[in-house]
Amino acid sequence: MLCLVVLAVAMAVPSTRAQIEDRWITRVTDAIGARLVPRRLVAMADQLDVRLSRGERLPVDNFPAWVHRDYSGPDLDPWDRDWFLQVGRRQYTVGSMGPDGQLGTEDDISESRDLAQSRR
Repeated sequence: MLCLVVLAVAMAVPSTRAQIEDRWITRVTDAIGARLVPRRLVAMADQLDVRLSRGERLPVDNFPAWVHRDYSGPDLDPWDRDWFLQVGRRQYTVGSMGPDGQLGTEDDISESRDLAQSRR
């Protein structure tokens, strides 16, 4: 009970609240997001594979619109940013830029699929 009282008092003090949010809450939400994203990306890639198997193209130019309209999961990643789609010659990649919001960094989370297998 004492711990709850101390936490409540600490949250009431603005400078302490900011420190708690920066250190603990951000870490917890980042960890939760990192655990949720891989499953969501697999589901997203599965839905894109179905699209390819029907002979449709990947929604490269309007990916956020496709996510909003056709993807069965959330429109944004856990950090409230758009998902990304990168298409190469032999594979495509869907992903989240992770907590830092920058593409190509260590915390990016992605799922890649071979285009040839997806079209079968």
